[in-house]
Amino acid sequence: MTHQYPALTTEQKKELQEIAERITAPGKGILAADESTGSMGKRLNPIGVENTEENRRRYRQLLFTADQRIDGCIGGVIFFHETLYQNTDDGTNFSKLIKDRGIVVGIKVDKGVVPLAGTDGETTTQGLDGLSERCAQYKKDGADFAKWRSVLKISENTPSELAIMENANVLARYASICQQNGIVPIVEPEILPDGEHDLKRCQYVSEKVLAAVYKALSDHHVYLEGTLLKPNMVTPGHSCPTKVSHEEIAMATVTALRRTVPPAVTGVTFLSGGQSEEDASINLNAINNCPLAKPWALTFSYGRALQASALNAWRGELSKENAATEEFIKRAEANSQAALGKYQSSGSGTAAGKSLYVENHAY
Repeated sequence: MTHQYPALTTEQKKELQEIAERITAPGKGILAADESTGSMGKRLNPIGVENTEENRRRYRQLLFTADQRIDGCIGGVIFFHETLYQNTDDGTNFSKLIKDRGIVVGIKVDKGVVPLAGTDGETTTQGLDGLSERCAQYKKDGADFAKWRSVLKISENTPSELAIMENANVLARYASICQQNGIVPIVEPEILPDGEHDLKRCQYVSEKVLAAVYKALSDHHVYLEGTLLKPNMVTPGHSCPTKVSHEEIAMATVTALRRTVPPAVTGVTFLSGGQSEEDASINLNAINNCPLAKPWALTFSYGRALQASALNAWRGELSKENAATEEFIKRAEANSQAALGKYQSSGSGTAAGKSLYVENHAY
């Protein structure tokens, strides 16, 4: 412990911190458009659209070409590998299009979850092999941040100590490799909302998981100012009979973060975890209005909660692309307001109020 071997130069640290700050500037959050090919099938099939590369490109195009209203709402977009190399109808590369708008380009780099043998259905995430080379290439191709998702679940026997430690370590290794390549890592230890557990249990587990993650990040010499955290909000399990208020969710979430996440972390970009579009906005707004000191930007990194209404409006039809884009803009503006604590809910009588929960959600 007596010798320090600096992991990053002053210049590298400065670049990483500036990227993280741009993504989470006031009122800005992240559009998670990094659904894998299989996950896109789960989005497109219910609306009667065939899951082809061209349909995926057309759908992403309708999000990425939204007018200047989203420029103040979206700080970063997470791409899937395929999408990073696709173009608009007029031949403009998607990543160039996003970058030219002043929005930071991100890339999903994990290779999915695999079982941890001898556990009650728990998993770890693979993708460390060759990650440094892939990050170097992605950086050349315009990406400045990355995402890696680890998954934990709450039940009588889980999460186990093994699952917590293994996922914390794999997240830390990923984060270290990203930073060496000038890429800001989004650290995502998602605790699934499946189960009957109550708010208190989710808070307790969230605190234990986050404590383990930040210990591992410290052990791996990760520069916290050049990272973002993508956690679940603290909520009761989807099958829990006891319903709680948005304010209770906010208080439990902010309390868990305050106990475990160092103030040096630049931003917290919550995942929506299958909440309805409206709930995801209302809860984010409540979190930003929570009367506790909050030293980090608290914003969004939403996939389904930014896209569900847009998908519903589009249904693969050329004539409905503008209507779909409008729905996306509406949600982007709502969440931008929520990230500032200024969102006024219009009620949830629309598609926005529909739960987007998928059991045991895998990407």
